[in-house]
Amino acid sequence: MRRLRPVAMAIVALGLATSLAGGQEATSGIFAGHGRVEAVAPGTGALTIVHDDIEGFMPAMEMMYKVKTPDLSRDLRPGDAIDFKIDASTYTVIQVTRVLGAK
Repeated sequence: MRRLRPVAMAIVALGLATSLAGGQEATSGIFAGHGRVEAVAPGTGALTIVHDDIEGFMPAMEMMYKVKTPDLSRDLRPGDAIDFKIDASTYTVIQVTRVLGAK
């Protein structure tokens, strides 16, 4: 019975590690999104965006995102409709385009 104890503990540890790892999703890559600017942070240019589902990355929500450079959000205003690309590993907006004619 004593010989089985380490084996049993290893099996339990392996099962626990596997179940914890199974809950993690891959969060790397560049994803495209569409949404509306809710706010632009002074100085950093961080964007609060209300966005639709970003397929393969996250559900629709409102969230603040860092921007690659403050210049990306310089001409954006609350209410602007935008298309954007986000680096999933850093949750950083790396490209943004205002959708003209949309509010």
